[in-house]
Amino acid sequence: MDRYHIALFIHLVTLVVASAATAVTKIAVGRRARARTIADVIDWHDVLMSASKLFPICLALFVITGSYMLSLTDSHAWSSGFIVAGLVGATLLLASGVFLGIKGRALKHVLDEMAKGGMDKPAPKLVPPPLIAALPAINTGIALAVVFDMVTKPASVPVALAIVAVGIALGAASGMRRPAAAAERATAA
Repeated sequence: MDRYHIALFIHLVTLVVASAATAVTKIAVGRRARARTIADVIDWHDVLMSASKLFPICLALFVITGSYMLSLTDSHAWSSGFIVAGLVGATLLLASGVFLGIKGRALKHVLDEMAKGGMDKPAPKLVPPPLIAALPAINTGIALAVVFDMVTKPASVPVALAIVAVGIALGAASGMRRPAAAAERATAA
């Protein structure tokens, strides 16, 4: 057992934790959308906000453990495509997370105001703006593209960044399709 393999273990456990947090947040978003009372909306929103606090910790651990593992290898590795793409992906995920966190806190304030009128009142149908609805799917696309880059290790920066761009595009296509389908279901009801 050596420090490199301990760092690799922490790196992989962080991936599992981030995946679990993603699952919890996606479930909470779905349950929040189907909640019947304001109390239920607030409960699921709180679950979402609590689980989302793991993401910046995971991003920091990814960068720290990855940096440590790279420090033990060739010094030219920092300019490799997969490393550059990993750092770009982490930066994009952090920026997206900050944006979603700000919007989530704003929604929490709106929900708290609604709760003053009675927690057992029927929940309003919350339809997020398209960007906010699409960002979780885009984030998943970014994360999967970075994992792909880390596994395949392309040396070329343009190739590695193109893989991240494809992840963003696939995530956006998936994320933009879901709000449209949800809006159709809401108008049909």
